[in-house]
Amino acid sequence: MLSAELHEFARSPGAYLDPAGAEVVDDERYFAAIVARGKYINVWRPRFAPEAAAEVLAEVRSLAPAAIGSWQTDSKELADALVAAGARRPAPPLEWEFTALATATAPPVVTGCEIRRIESFDDYLVGLEIALSAEQYTDEARAHRRAEAKEAYERRKGGPSMEWLASINGEPVAHARAFPGPRGLLLDGGATLPSARGKGAYRALVAARWEEAVARHTPALVVHAQETSRPILERCGFEVVCTMYEVEHDPQ
Repeated sequence: MLSAELHEFARSPGAYLDPAGAEVVDDERYFAAIVARGKYINVWRPRFAPEAAAEVLAEVRSLAPAAIGSWQTDSKELADALVAAGARRPAPPLEWEFTALATATAPPVVTGCEIRRIESFDDYLVGLEIALSAEQYTDEARAHRRAEAKEAYERRKGGPSMEWLASINGEPVAHARAFPGPRGLLLDGGATLPSARGKGAYRALVAARWEEAVARHTPALVVHAQETSRPILERCGFEVVCTMYEVEHDPQ
């Protein structure tokens, strides 16, 4: 059975991660982290009545007027209220409804895949192209991610996040990322080339990140997954915590 702390971590992971490089606002109504020199503001753990959505949305936007905002909540009523107040559902490939899962047990061992940490810009670009191979990305979204690649790499290089590549027969076929915190790792960005799906690369990257969590003496993983990934994660031992919703707001 998952602990109450792990449930809370899965619902609002950003409130329990290493805040290095972020400007944090820990309010009783929400937890906000301003990152990338004010370019983004991520809002977790919203705790206010839907009737207060317009007021709180305006307040958060004033914290970083030039930022794109991302809000995550387990309350559909609150997500709908934020949209009614001026937020919006995220653009593809993101979906606004997804599942929070967590595990505190080791996933199955996977053989046949070579795992390595991303330590160079060249490897970062390989991982980016794997991520962009997902069918949900629009051409516009792919072009935007490629144009920002150097800036994103430099920003991540100085931050707490970690990235991995999985290779089969010497060819990189899958990419994943994770963020560390005192309660475990938040998994992010898992993607596999369409031609390599079903060969264990995604599961091998889950196992690699579990090993990282154990090495940090925080043996737990949480993830927010789209429906395509949820069954694989459940086979790796993850348990469903709740349904989550994400909305965004634009700069002022």
